[in-house]
Order: sequence, then structure tokens, then C-alpha cells
Amino acid sequence: MPRVKSFDAPHKGLRNIIGQFSLLIGQTDFSDAAELEKLKSLGAEMFMLLNNHVHTENEHTLRNLEAKAKGASAHDVADHIRLEVIQHSLEKRLTAFSGNESYDDVHHFYLDFSMFHSEYLEHIFEEETVTELLLQENFTDEELVQQRVAIMGTMDFPVLLSWIKYIIPAQREEESVAMLSGFKANAPAPAFDAVLNTIKGAMEPQRYQNLVSKL
Repeated sequence: MPRVKSFDAPHKGLRNIIGQFSLLIGQTDFSDAAELEKLKSLGAEMFMLLNNHVHTENEHTLRNLEAKAKGASAHDVADHIRLEVIQHSLEKRLTAFSGNESYDDVHHFYLDFSMFHSEYLEHIFEEETVTELLLQENFTDEELVQQRVAIMGTMDFPVLLSWIKYIIPAQREEESVAMLSGFKANAPAPAFDAVLNTIKGAMEPQRYQNLVSKL
């Protein structure tokens, strides 16, 4: 049986929304108010998830690992500090855009975000190939699942919905069936309906129907 992978689902979700945002920067006419607002809206959701993720890792995943293996979390925590500085700068610049920016202003933002994107991908790749193994060495699958449930329990429902919106389309169907079946078994019916409505708008119709038919 494959081991539980703590980073797999959230990192797939982040790769999804970061990739969408990167593509949208290149497409956006900043002088068009509706297009700029669409970019800002997606960016706000992306930065919210990035902020949520780093604090979740620091306060739960890495703290738990550090308690078992002293020093094991140091590299990831240092990466988080460095990347958060870049991330917050980009978020501030996005918020300040008015539609009166020059071509070069927009292009520099695009390039700077592309650099952040590449550095972030490198960071999460290392977590998946180094830190993930340390988690598996120091915790049983049952403990890792308990940690995952504890993390989800700290999230406000709108934040959880945002995660689901980007994770589910980025996963294999079998992974999504397992995740949503667990949610269905433990959540009130209105909450599960909200989950289905959220992912319906984020997936191709046929993929969505195939997934729902297996729940």
C-alpha cells in the first residue's frame, strides 16, 4: 500500500491556482476594469491559500516533525520566511494596480511573479521528496491522517471550499472519490452540497459527472 502523502493534495491545489494566475497575468488587459478585477480576485484567493498553507505547515506539519526529529524542519521554515517576503510584496503590488500601469509595469510584475512561481515549485518539490519522507519515517499513516483531520478542523468553511475547488480538479479521480466520500460521510448535507456546487464550476462537465456518479 502506498504511504500517506501529507503534501500531495494541497500542493496539487496550489500548482493549479498558481498556474491559472500566471496564465491570467499574461492574458489580462490591465486597462480593462473587468479583466483587472478578475485578475485581482483570483490573486486574492491564491494569496489567501498560500498564506493559509504556510501557516498550516509551520504550526502543524513542521512543528509535529520537529518534535520527533530536531532540526528536520529548519530548511523548510527558512524557505517559508524567504518566500513569504516575496509573496507579500507581489500581493501588495497586485492590490495597488489601478489600470493606469505602463506596459513595462505589467511586464515586470509578470516576470517577478514567474520567478516566484519557479522558486515556489522548487520549494514544494523539495518538501515532497525530502520532508515527505521524514514525515513517513517518523509517523504512522494513522498519525498522518489524524494530523490532516486536525488541520482541516482549524479551517473556516469558506477556506476549505477554496482548497477543494483547486485540489479536486488537479487530482486523479480515485483520489477525489476517496476525499469526497470521506467528506460526505462526516459533513452535514448542506456542506456537502456546497462542496459539489463549488467543484462543479471548476471542472469539465464530463469529469464532474463521472466523479459524482461514483460518490
